[in-house]
Amino acid sequence: MTIDYTTKTPGAYPIVLVTYEIVCDKGNPASSLALLKSFLGYTSSTAGQQVLTTVGSAPLPESVRGKVATIVGSMS
Repeated sequence: MTIDYTTKTPGAYPIVLVTYEIVCDKGNPASSLALLKSFLGYTSSTAGQQVLTTVGSAPLPESVRGKVATIVGSMS
């Protein structure tokens, strides 16, 4: 990723915040698996990604979102 901190583009804001959720796809405790899948399932859903645009954040590219959603669905 390349960031142009000198941009003069109207409306551009040169601060980038990247958020990561790192979890295991297998071996999660049964007591927290449903909550974990629910949270990650929503945030990786089309609806969850659309909410990001209302708060000025950029959603995941569809190719990445789909992969994340597939992995979340198979978590155990």
